[in-house]
Amino acid sequence: MAHAVPNLYLKWLAFRELLRPPQSNAEIGTRIWGPDDGPSRFSKLLRGDYGCEAGVASELAEAINKRISVVRAAKQHKQPAKHVFKGFDLELPLLEFARLIVTASEVIEPDVLDRSHRALLSEFAPARSTTGPRLAIEHFGTARFFEGAASAAGGPTIFEIGRHKGLFAVEGLPPERLAEKPKLYALFARDTSMTGKRIWEVPFSEAVRWFPSPFEPVVDSGRLLLMPEPKPVQAVIGHFHLTVAVMLDPTIVGRLDPRGADSASAPLDEEETARFLTNLSRLTRSRPNALAVCGGEYIVRQPH
Repeated sequence: MAHAVPNLYLKWLAFRELLRPPQSNAEIGTRIWGPDDGPSRFSKLLRGDYGCEAGVASELAEAINKRISVVRAAKQHKQPAKHVFKGFDLELPLLEFARLIVTASEVIEPDVLDRSHRALLSEFAPARSTTGPRLAIEHFGTARFFEGAASAAGGPTIFEIGRHKGLFAVEGLPPERLAEKPKLYALFARDTSMTGKRIWEVPFSEAVRWFPSPFEPVVDSGRLLLMPEPKPVQAVIGHFHLTVAVMLDPTIVGRLDPRGADSASAPLDEEETARFLTNLSRLTRSRPNALAVCGGEYIVRQPH
């Protein structure tokens, strides 16, 4: 029985961003299944709604191989690629899969690599609503209680390792919502370019991190605190994108969390994270009053 390929949507995005195939997804779906339901079926296959049969996986792998050959030939590389993709390669973890495309191609230009890095990173930092609750990222010093927020020309708050603490809080919820103590999901996507690395050059656990979720925040002074008190920033350099989903209607948790409605509070793994973000995108469109999504950015660096 065919099973859904974990994170196929993101793997296919990596392929498209890195190698820029001329065929659209709709054209590929039509080639595999015909014009009637091919495009929609391929879209559902990527999102994990359909299982991927072995023959289809082999066709997708062959499409990748052909595009790698074209890209290499355009740069006068006549030797065979270091890796020939097989259908089972689609089962690889996302970042390993992207790294393998880069290795096999060898000739991808730096600006294309940078663009692909940003495209993959953005998938783990979904767009947040411009209305409703907002996320406050507060900056504290370790020597005295409050030093005031530091930022780069009005940009993200800057934290220096060993010098600053941080506090995250959701603001703007009405009192009746606060009284319900809605549970939260919170994840960090880390832009590793400050360290000279692209997202596929680090383990997934260094690119995406979670608060153990779902969790019940601390209600204080009309806000939902993600932690009870300011905490020192971890010694991990990067530009972080924090996304928080507020469960205004607890009955939707089972539709949002791929682990189920009664899951214990814990970080999500790579496959669960991608499925969570797919579910989040769908629910913000279909049930906009059932949850709120807010977020913000901050930078962690060495002391200057």
